[in-house]
Amino acid sequence: MSPPIRLMIVDDHPLARQGVLAMLNAYDDRFIVVAEAGSIDEALARVESARPEVILTDLHLGPGESRNGLDLIVLLQKLQPDLQYVMITSEMNDQFLLQAHDAGVSAYLHKHAAAAEIVRAIESVASGFTHFPAHLKAALDKREREPIATQREKELLPYIARGMTAKEIARELSHLAPDSTIIDRTVEVHKGNIKRKFRLDSANALITFAIEYCQDHRIDYRAMLLHTKRSSA
Repeated sequence: MSPPIRLMIVDDHPLARQGVLAMLNAYDDRFIVVAEAGSIDEALARVESARPEVILTDLHLGPGESRNGLDLIVLLQKLQPDLQYVMITSEMNDQFLLQAHDAGVSAYLHKHAAAAEIVRAIESVASGFTHFPAHLKAALDKREREPIATQREKELLPYIARGMTAKEIARELSHLAPDSTIIDRTVEVHKGNIKRKFRLDSANALITFAIEYCQDHRIDYRAMLLHTKRSSA
């Protein structure tokens, strides 16, 4: 018999964590919850000692938290690349679904999903498979035909147009939002998503695209006030 799958539950609502925990206790021969966290910082602090195999996380992690479950995934991928992710959320629109898919989520479930479906999703991702809503393929096909930048990607484009590095952009955004932690790896993920969506094959093509976007939307990226110093060449 295989050992139980090691899980961490991340949700800012204690009752939500308790509900998932109670549901999983009925399958204690298949799962073991090795840690819980109510925030990104708690999850980062506990993941190394807890050694989970699968992270169950909400998308939104509280009104006082400027980061979300996708930011947590980007941070954890840098620490533990082999972790798998199941996102359980009330957000089922295409935008969030595609963002989760791009971030490396392997399963995406509604918060009201039946226990049997949550169990199937966890076991699937632990075995190297995925578990997504049926409309994911349609959303991917639509994006392929009509790519649309997310709000965060749009925020990055003026900085990309200036030729700023991921490290410089992360530092600038962290200055503008001091309560959040934005790392260069997060910026690189967004840049990669833009290149893939809009079929840009080089860094120069990305900069050209960003300049054209700013021109089309009347954004004077050259006149933007920067709050941090550029790195020396």
